[in-house]
Amino acid sequence: MSPDVPRPAGKRALLAGPMGACLANYDFGIYGTMSALVLNKVFFPSLSPAAGTLAAYGTFAAGFIAKPLGGLIFGRIGDRFGRRTVVVSALLLMGVATVCIGLLPTYAAIGVTAPVLLTVLRLAQGLAVGGEWGGAATLAVEHAPEHKRGFWGGAVGVGGPIGSILAALTVLPLSAALSDAAFASWGWRVPFLVSALIVGAGLWIRLGVDESPVFRREVAPAARPSLSGVVRRNGRQMALVFFIAGAAVSGIYLLNTYTLSYAVAHAGISRSTMLTFSTSAQILAVVAAILLLPRVDRIGLGRLYRISAAALAVLAWVLFAALDSGNAALIVLALSLGQIAVNSMVISSVPIYVLLFRPADRVTGAGFSFKTSDAILGGTTPLVAGLLVQAAGSGWMVAAYVTLLAAAAITACTVGRRLLPSTTAAPAVAARKVDA
Repeated sequence: MSPDVPRPAGKRALLAGPMGACLANYDFGIYGTMSALVLNKVFFPSLSPAAGTLAAYGTFAAGFIAKPLGGLIFGRIGDRFGRRTVVVSALLLMGVATVCIGLLPTYAAIGVTAPVLLTVLRLAQGLAVGGEWGGAATLAVEHAPEHKRGFWGGAVGVGGPIGSILAALTVLPLSAALSDAAFASWGWRVPFLVSALIVGAGLWIRLGVDESPVFRREVAPAARPSLSGVVRRNGRQMALVFFIAGAAVSGIYLLNTYTLSYAVAHAGISRSTMLTFSTSAQILAVVAAILLLPRVDRIGLGRLYRISAAALAVLAWVLFAALDSGNAALIVLALSLGQIAVNSMVISSVPIYVLLFRPADRVTGAGFSFKTSDAILGGTTPLVAGLLVQAAGSGWMVAAYVTLLAAAAITACTVGRRLLPSTTAAPAVAARKVDA
């Protein structure tokens, strides 16, 4: 452990990042599912079913639009006032917004004010999610021993899929146990309110984390630049993060979102069956990611990322072939391997995003560029995939699109390795492996 970090604070710093990522993915997963199932009925009842669903998805999209702005706002706070301030305040905002959605009166109770408040709360969620990631990733990497930065930073990436799994495991039993009327009346609120438990645990952990030793030691008040200075000095690094992240976030939304609609429309698989396949694959992939984490630093961050991105490019073709076959075993296998590839990309790239920037610019640079990629390339993946399938009649153009993004990400990762700093601790292992 780094001599700058007291042992208890270091352990909490290791857990602080995954907790925020877990809550973020839980919140977005719950909202996305509820948008399809019930929010159109309780907040947009005056619209037709199709128009109401589109309106509900519009509020879902508002969260994506707010992510880059959150990365910018909270990034400036993190680089000027400290990483700990960001991870606590963003988590609190995220939790309050989610719980308030669960308590929000419906259209029948307060009229048009209900969907307006829903949109405002979604924007608040997006701001918080966009802001907390950069702070959490930076805090974890800066607290980590130099020869374990892959392990500590990668742990932030593991929290996300765990949150997605928790969201699925919360919604599925409720939707199965309750009647449609009960679910529309009060059952949909339960998953939003349950997030308070994650927020409470996350706040307890994060309030016990010391400020980053790197921030205290290296980011003097006089060295904290303006936003224009951050962008001007880090344009290349921000572009690299955008493209490195692009393949991973697109893979996430392809596997977790678009495959559901493709399977129903083109392979004749029921939505509930495909949800079961998808959740099973996510669970297997999280187990694989947890087993991989302790080995990340030995393998090398860049090396693991490039191997995983190449695997995703191949597996995109395999995935659509499996879906078209309708064979359950092949579908679960393809989904599982795809999820493992994406998770490996995520856990190996988080430390790279942070280390590409100097300490005074890290939360802003890493958070804003990553969340911009998440919104532009990740959030649009289901739409792009749907248009490509409509044009081609099958999934081969989507696989080609993922392959193109993977190639761009591998190129950006290869260029970015030359900008990563050398380490000083354990030079025979750490310096070689972080830059590999």
